[in-house]
Amino acid sequence: MPRECTVCAHPDAVLINEAIVVEGKSNRAIASHYGLGREAVRRHKEHIPKLLLKARENLDAYNAASILSKIETLQHETLEQLAGAKDDGDRRVVLGAIREQRANLELVARLMQLINEQPSVTLNLSPAFVQYRTLIVGALDAYPEAQAEVLSALDRALDG
Repeated sequence: MPRECTVCAHPDAVLINEAIVVEGKSNRAIASHYGLGREAVRRHKEHIPKLLLKARENLDAYNAASILSKIETLQHETLEQLAGAKDDGDRRVVLGAIREQRANLELVARLMQLINEQPSVTLNLSPAFVQYRTLIVGALDAYPEAQAEVLSALDRALDG
């Protein structure tokens, strides 16, 4: 059975996801602040695209929904400020709001890139696992249906 992601299981997982995606903090800074390992944060980043996709499908059920909701709120607030600044005629404020809007769009583009990337996983199988798998599959040579079922179950277990 695969180990649960320590970041996903962390009580502050939502804040950690925001620090990764919205704030763009480094693995080291996040790990230090939340008492996690840098590698745990790095591994967690690999499955954030899946969390974001799930959040898009069902905004009530996943922590990533909080991130998407905050980005949407930020987008609306920025556009409201831009409209107000245009009405007031203050060009410096208008330019500042435009810069903020550009940053929002860059953030959305980064998120879309994360969603569209297919994370890759490298499995390091222990020699004992490979040996036992070979023995079990070999013992089932005379029972091809059972062998196929066992192989399928092992593959599902590795995919998590």
